[in-house]
Amino acid sequence: MRRLVSAPFLIAAALLWAGASGCESGFDRNDQIVSSLRILGASSHIDDGDGVDWADAQVGDTVTLSALVANPTGIPTVTVTWVTCLPSLNDALTPCADEQVLRQPTDLIPMAADPASGVIELGVGETIQYTVPPAVQPILDQLISRAQAPQSPNAQCSIFIEAPLIIIAQGSDGSVVTALKNLRLSPWSQIGPFVSDPTLQYYVRNSNPDLTALNLATDFSACAGQQTLVKSCQSDADCDGVGPCSAEGWCPPAAVAVPFPSGDQLVCAQLAANAAQTYDYCGLNGFNGSEKEQPSITWYETAGTQSGVSNSNTAGTPDLKSRTFEMFTRPLGPFTLYGVVRDGRDGESWIAQDFQ
Repeated sequence: MRRLVSAPFLIAAALLWAGASGCESGFDRNDQIVSSLRILGASSHIDDGDGVDWADAQVGDTVTLSALVANPTGIPTVTVTWVTCLPSLNDALTPCADEQVLRQPTDLIPMAADPASGVIELGVGETIQYTVPPAVQPILDQLISRAQAPQSPNAQCSIFIEAPLIIIAQGSDGSVVTALKNLRLSPWSQIGPFVSDPTLQYYVRNSNPDLTALNLATDFSACAGQQTLVKSCQSDADCDGVGPCSAEGWCPPAAVAVPFPSGDQLVCAQLAANAAQTYDYCGLNGFNGSEKEQPSITWYETAGTQSGVSNSNTAGTPDLKSRTFEMFTRPLGPFTLYGVVRDGRDGESWIAQDFQ
């Protein structure tokens, strides 16, 4: 379903994102055992035909938004609605930042029928699409002008805005859960290392971190599987003839003929070689250097026992061990294992796999 979103939605991104963070996010909960309706992740995808799963969008891009909704109790019908808010022109509190409204987030949905409310419904479904309209270009132009201004060299590394999207999942049993997704918008074709203006060379367009396999590892040195439980695919041929490549790009577990074993296991999600991008950062005087993303994975499961993996890096920076592995003991019966990877720059991917 393709949807055209009006310019006011995107203007809201520049003014409202801090206020929208008041909405309770399902991503921030610490309970990793998923026993009820949950939103575990949300991602944006832009396909430019170059084989890269981009997370940044600009004017004219068609953006696919997806939510990872867990429904372990099998609620017959779950409706997922995406909303955002218009900014207030007089500093009045918007509905998306009003704690009274957010106590009942479903109230935002009927508000969207009233243009005067400032609430915009983007679409309904776990996956929706829209095209960024030309009317947003002036906002992105302001980002470029700010980066070019001599008095703001620190802005050269942050030529983007984050549009806050509130996701509301309603079950037919009356359950309601909400989450917040920041959509990153940047004038990516006008900036980057290959443009002539040096002030516009420092922002690196973000892509989603790719997962290639779910493995059982022998140790913490690397995510090299002693057993590959499930692997990614682009076509049915990648699954060795034992099952179709899913719409999400994963082979069925039977494709590698490895059941999930009992007992304590060291589980890891293997990241693609290009999953961690290098990006530039700025200080008060402009460009300060470059660093690499450190994608981290949050694990969830519908049953079983998860043990935390402590950070072994005494310098305080999360290491590979703490960012990509988990100790897990499967339950006796069927269960679902989720691994959600985030790169810290609004890029996100996941694997959600059922095991018998």
